[in-house]
Amino acid sequence: MIELLFLLLPVAMAYGWFMGRNSIKQKDQTIKQDLSIKYSTGLNYLLSNQKDKAIDSLLDALKVEDDSVEAHFAMANLFRKRGELDRALKVHEHLVRHGNLPTKDKQQAVFELGKDFLSAGLYDRAEKMFNKLLKSPDYGLKSLTYLLQIFQSTKDWQRGIGHKKLAIKFNDKRLLHTLANFYCEQATTAFEQDKFIEVIELLEQALKLDPNSCRANWLMAKIYENHKQCELAGKCYQDIYKQDKDFFPDVIDQMHQCYLDLDASDEFFSFIKKVYDETASSSALIAYLSHVEKKHGNKKAKEFLLSALKRRPTIRGFKHLVKMEMSQSDEVENKASLDLIKDLISEYLKLKHRYSCRSCGFNSSTHYWSCPSCHEWEQLKPVRGLEGE
Repeated sequence: MIELLFLLLPVAMAYGWFMGRNSIKQKDQTIKQDLSIKYSTGLNYLLSNQKDKAIDSLLDALKVEDDSVEAHFAMANLFRKRGELDRALKVHEHLVRHGNLPTKDKQQAVFELGKDFLSAGLYDRAEKMFNKLLKSPDYGLKSLTYLLQIFQSTKDWQRGIGHKKLAIKFNDKRLLHTLANFYCEQATTAFEQDKFIEVIELLEQALKLDPNSCRANWLMAKIYENHKQCELAGKCYQDIYKQDKDFFPDVIDQMHQCYLDLDASDEFFSFIKKVYDETASSSALIAYLSHVEKKHGNKKAKEFLLSALKRRPTIRGFKHLVKMEMSQSDEVENKASLDLIKDLISEYLKLKHRYSCRSCGFNSSTHYWSCPSCHEWEQLKPVRGLEGE
């Protein structure tokens, strides 16, 4: 009897192991079957345009198996692209509340939820989400970028500047450029109140963050001009040319006035000649022609202009040529014809946009430091080509 017991014991253990394994398989199969049913139900709701029921069904599936997280991110992004922010929010909020998600997935859910709130205009809630991620290696830089976007929208420059240390730590040029413009915004307010020292200090901070901020030098030049420090203002204008040759045509007239006040016109025209040689700018050409005309007469000035127009034709240059022809013509009838041509050109140029955003292509007749379309800083510059510079 005992021998029979020892013989049957291994058989019983093997049978128990087999039945247990079979039971686990059956349980796994049941779970997968339940999951499949829930996903199928969700997809059916989605196809029949019952989106809220679809979301509830698919979110319920997440409780069963966390491997479905990526599918939920994809679903939420689809809703967001279609402008259905309320549904995207529902999915991302569910993911954020889910207790068993890995850290990386949890941070992604918080980040996506912040973007949903931002798209919905709920800045305070978006800010809360992005603040949670500032120390994250994966989402810290992105979150700070969105935070500065929020502060730009609300014109809360000081709160943006409060993140300066973190921006310097990331050493991201775009972030530093944005913060430099936040300082410029504060400097503009101080400039309107004629707070000389405060303006200079704020602009020095801006230039520390972004040495290529031509806006900072433009404001610096204006405050120096207001206080009759034309030599310093002139240096700022020269720095603008080094920083941004495309923007420089907008400050040529102000720079000329500075050098007139310093009784240093020759130095100004020498610099403008260099600018024209390097950029072929219409504004630089027209400014330099007044010097050629004064020093060498109308004939030489006209020859210089014709040569310049052959090299690089522009409508502004042609308008100036017509103006020169009018000043040299003695015939009344000829003057009237030229005057008509000049007026037609002037009207045509009025219809054309003076500025174009180098980032998104937005066109404008008025200059903005922040593009009204893409909100990038210092990207709206004078148009180049036949109808521009």
